[in-house]
Amino acid sequence: MFHHPSEFVTFKSSPHLPGVELYSARLVDHAFAPHVHDGYSLGAIEAGVERFRYRGAEHLAPAGTLVLLNPDELHTGQAEVDAGWTYQMLYIEPDTLREMTGSEAFFPDAAVHDPALAAAYHATFRKLWHAPDDLAFVSGFTRLIDAMVVRYGRNAKALQQKPTQESAHQMRRKASMQRVLDCIEAQLDQTLNIDMLAAEAGLSMFHFVRAFSAAFHVTPHQYVQARRAARAKSLLAQKAAPSETALAVGLTDQSHLNRWFKRAYGVTPAQYQQQIGTRPVAGRRA
Repeated sequence: MFHHPSEFVTFKSSPHLPGVELYSARLVDHAFAPHVHDGYSLGAIEAGVERFRYRGAEHLAPAGTLVLLNPDELHTGQAEVDAGWTYQMLYIEPDTLREMTGSEAFFPDAAVHDPALAAAYHATFRKLWHAPDDLAFVSGFTRLIDAMVVRYGRNAKALQQKPTQESAHQMRRKASMQRVLDCIEAQLDQTLNIDMLAAEAGLSMFHFVRAFSAAFHVTPHQYVQARRAARAKSLLAQKAAPSETALAVGLTDQSHLNRWFKRAYGVTPAQYQQQIGTRPVAGRRA
């Protein structure tokens, strides 16, 4: 699966709280392609150092660092040191966090060095992984996430309501890029051509690539592939067969999906489904 013998990636869908997925990994040689998660990605580095790109900036995350990523934000991930890095993450759907906190949450800092809270995170995560029932899981989860949100979160709605001095040109550009994103989501299962997306933005092909890359810090192709991987992950979590999933996200075949999914999430679609318990039963369509 991996080039280095000590590398591993393990997902686990929480049976105790809908909208929460647990993830544990140690990586040395593997580098994640730009990818997204539909929900919040809240985790902590246990050992080593990770380097990742997020919102157009490079971040270093040594042991004792909390990693706080907002939904649908493209990011990468790779080892900064020869020993790699070991970490755990909680992937939390926005609705679940909203229900828990009573409001939207936004994390302005992607990496925060907080050894004490990181240590508490690791201890709680191990308990959550082996939680025997809903009471144990939700109790530990709530206390941990409350601490992270109170210390490092902000209210997203309040931030969005702050007055801005955008020019008419900036507003038109933002609206055109939103049309492009909507077009991608609506036609993700189809062939997406650069000229079609450029026309949606009202720009020439080359101008569009430059404008899109400046706005989202990745190329249009990287964004589309990240969205395809994210949708595939959602479908696989709903027990869709990998072959059906590949077609549903606009990829040519299952092997194509395998390559992109592994680059984005560190496991193949079949391995992901095996880990979270959504592997389709063989012969179910007979």
